[in-house]
Amino acid sequence: MFKIYFCGLAVLLYAIIANILIKNFGIITWYDFGSIFLVSGLQSLTQINFFSICWLFFVYPLTLGLAYFYADKFYNLF
Repeated sequence: MFKIYFCGLAVLLYAIIANILIKNFGIITWYDFGSIFLVSGLQSLTQINFFSICWLFFVYPLTLGLAYFYADKFYNLF
């Protein structure tokens, strides 16, 4: 049970830091995309730039998975 909590906390901390940093580069986060999507629906995909799409649908999920993977490895050291 504690392992799940530890890994979840690691992913959460990574997500918060990543969202703060990526926003400084002008790339849309899920929070921004959600509000655009609620107004425009699928048309919102045409309103955001290529880098934001790559971040939201490829890089961000991959790095969240890696955050879990490394948190799990770190937890198993102890």
